[in-house]
Amino acid sequence: MPKNRHVPERSCVACGAKTPKAQLIRFVRTSQGPIIVDTTGKEAGRGAYLCRIPDCWEKAIGKRALERSFKKDLSVKDLEPVRTYYEANIAPQTATQ
Repeated sequence: MPKNRHVPERSCVACGAKTPKAQLIRFVRTSQGPIIVDTTGKEAGRGAYLCRIPDCWEKAIGKRALERSFKKDLSVKDLEPVRTYYEANIAPQTATQ
């Protein structure tokens, strides 16, 4: 009988839902300051996770959930990688559904 492996869970910063880490998208504030999309899940820095639900993305950007998570005021330039990733990967999925 195989053993059950531990599946790490993380919370979405916008809706608070606990989900397996692999199903969330991680953003990292690096030590140099910029925010990057962490596709590997192993980048160094403070991380924040978002669901793949468009409402969560709107809340994270518009209602400052990412700023609270990173404990830092974010400029439009800081949030650019978040918007770019959303437009390239999340928004097209909702348009086809």
